[in-house]
Amino acid sequence: MTKGLSLEQVAEIVEQKLTDRGICLTMGGEPTYLPHHPTGAEWNLDAMGPEKLDYARKMAARLLEAECPGALVLQIFGKWYPGEPLPRWNVLLVDHADEKLWTQPHRLLLEDRKGSNTASKATRIANKIAEKLDLKGRLIPALEEDSNTKKVAGWVLPLDHDGKSWKSVQWPWSKEKPIPLIEGDSPIGLRLPLDELPKRTGRKALTIECKNGALGIFIPPLKWKAFRKLVTLLETIAEENDLRDLIFCGYAPGGCPEEVRTYGLAADPGVLEVNLPPSNNWFEFQAGLSAADKAARKVGLVTTRLHLNGAENGTGGGFHLALGGTSVETNPFVTKPERISSLLRFWQHHPALSYAFSGQYVGPGCQAPRFDEGPTHSLYETEVACEGMASVQSDFDPARIDHFLKNLMTDAAGNTHRAELCFDKFFNTAAPNGCMGIIEFRAFETLPEARMNAVAALFLRSIVTRLFLKPFRKRLRRFGTTLHDEFFLPSRLWQDVEEICTDLQQTGLPFSSGWLKPIFDFRFPLRGKFEIPNGQIEVRQALESFPLMAEESQGRATVRKVDNSTDRLEIRLSDSACLEKGFLLINGIEVAFTEVNGSPVAGVRYKCASAHPALHPNVPIQSPLLFEWVDQKSGKTKTAARYHHWHPTQPVYDGFPKTDAEAAKRRKARWIPANELVGKVATRVTPRISPEYKVTLDLRRQKV
Repeated sequence: MTKGLSLEQVAEIVEQKLTDRGICLTMGGEPTYLPHHPTGAEWNLDAMGPEKLDYARKMAARLLEAECPGALVLQIFGKWYPGEPLPRWNVLLVDHADEKLWTQPHRLLLEDRKGSNTASKATRIANKIAEKLDLKGRLIPALEEDSNTKKVAGWVLPLDHDGKSWKSVQWPWSKEKPIPLIEGDSPIGLRLPLDELPKRTGRKALTIECKNGALGIFIPPLKWKAFRKLVTLLETIAEENDLRDLIFCGYAPGGCPEEVRTYGLAADPGVLEVNLPPSNNWFEFQAGLSAADKAARKVGLVTTRLHLNGAENGTGGGFHLALGGTSVETNPFVTKPERISSLLRFWQHHPALSYAFSGQYVGPGCQAPRFDEGPTHSLYETEVACEGMASVQSDFDPARIDHFLKNLMTDAAGNTHRAELCFDKFFNTAAPNGCMGIIEFRAFETLPEARMNAVAALFLRSIVTRLFLKPFRKRLRRFGTTLHDEFFLPSRLWQDVEEICTDLQQTGLPFSSGWLKPIFDFRFPLRGKFEIPNGQIEVRQALESFPLMAEESQGRATVRKVDNSTDRLEIRLSDSACLEKGFLLINGIEVAFTEVNGSPVAGVRYKCASAHPALHPNVPIQSPLLFEWVDQKSGKTKTAARYHHWHPTQPVYDGFPKTDAEAAKRRKARWIPANELVGKVATRVTPRISPEYKVTLDLRRQKV
């Protein structure tokens, strides 16, 4: 290993090794944000909400100022999920490296306030746009119908471009017979009755409307050159008429040149998701990530969520790193499918890659389960698929990769999008955006600082580079129950991380495990510690798997909830010699330790709260946990403490923590020395050890 290198110097080594082999490995990411004091359904389970859209627009304004001053801000619309009233919006910044698309950001409405425009101005501007395009006779009013009145909601101009000039078609409506809009409150461009048009009639249209004083212009689907021409024309009209409070929406341009990059600020359940522009190397990725993070924090968005008991976690959304190529022909995973096989094998061998950077809980019920946590046949069938991909030589159809993996890389319900290693956008011809050549790594959650996220991204990129340099061909491991028993504990995960870093260093990629230590300290915070004779005990947060409950019918929807009534902690002794003179009891049950990295380690799983639905209604809440260090000879307690999962003295907290300091105070208050037990003879109960859990003590199965 080369000592004393900085993170950036190691990144240079990684990029040079890729360049030397002619590999262009693109990288993207999706950091997620939320307000410091999130309230309302849009910061819990719902995807959309007015506050979130306001934050997105304000953040777009900050990105315009600092990162891409010539970009156009465009509100586009994506997936429409069952039960949601509208398609999910995405505030998109379209930026060209060599030219400015929109030079007058002061004319855009990028905050939540009433605009200055009127319906009569919308009519006047609609006529000017049609006149400039020489299509004035094609302009049609759109009618809003309600129980009391009929009024013109805006104007519709059927519009397309054939590569040479603007074209329009005759629709079966006119000024005398306005277009009846579909009921709703989305832009009128999404509420046109297109199914009433004759077959083979063009369905693209530009629309203009005034809503809450904002002048909304809906851009139809266009290729890049036509899109660029239209935006130039609209900016000229805006300047000539001194327009303000403009909102552009509609469709992003298709067929964009390489010089175009986009930032997407998307509505996602509970968070605002930022889709970073794809980067050709880690340095570009870091720059894009840093720019997005600075813009988010300027408008009051953060990357952590404070819970009632003071616990600090990630946003609950993803970070979801994505790797791919600039084209199908040059995609490094398409040109050599064995690389995918190698990647799947390496990831399965190292649970730290699945658990150490993930969300609040892991396991088969989470949003990024490992493929060996699913049905028992998945591990074997995935190994067969790896052998199949590794055997492919040349002239490989990328669609076959989708065939190899589509039915294996899924969550417990068969959802391909929620797999840990997601190939949903690799070459899935059944999906509109499924052929992007992207492998998405979903077991990465947004970390508290942009630097931490950049470190995690370089760790991932270093591993994939190592696999390009030296394929990983070992057969898949049969972890069995040890996967959750051992690798839900931070010490075991850290040991795995150090093994990965040693492997990287032996391949000429000197990534230091020390750079990941701050991430571990955040993911597995210290919950308490106490001194014992000739040593110390540390109690850290460990990981937990929340089992999926049975299906429940909720009206027209069928849902599956999780049982979140359990918690897991790791207990670590500073020295194994301590066990020669004493032993540890938790709620009276003796703890058995296993040595990890030279220190005795054990886990404890317990019922921390009441929940419904939940497993095992016979098990009472087992918090607080009583930790007692007992002298071997006398049987007397030498030191003791109680750990409360919840408020130690009150049934409820007085609202969520308002500051980080208040959250830290609540966390600290949950660890209380039990000095009144010191010197007393402790009751020692031998634990019931199950064959599935030998390292982690499950208090729910103990008889006290």
